Amino acid sequence: MVMAALFGSDLRTDVLVAIARLGTTFLSELARVLDRTPAEILRAVSYLEKTGVVVSSRFGSTRRVELNPRYPQRDELYRLLLSMSEEPVYAKRWRSVRKRPRA
Repeated sequence: MVMAALFGSDLRTDVLVAIARLGTTFLSELARVLDRTPAEILRAVSYLEKTGVVVSSRFGSTRRVELNPRYPQRDELYRLLLSMSEEPVYAKRWRSVRKRPRA
């Protein structure tokens, strides 16, 4: 069972599932994997940052995003999101994710 709008909207839920699955990631990678615009991803990440669930850091024009390691229920949330990432609606997205860095 997929809980689409569990975190307020389908997009926020998708972003959280992707961050849990990818670990530390970039806005551009989230946009590519979720087939959304960077502006949509930034809006969702900004909201999730305000709630304390994710943290981001900037390196020039690049923003890295990850689950907040200080979030009180981080481990439980991480397990829930990973479980959700195995649902068929999400599973097909992980095929397009680069598995190792470019040489």
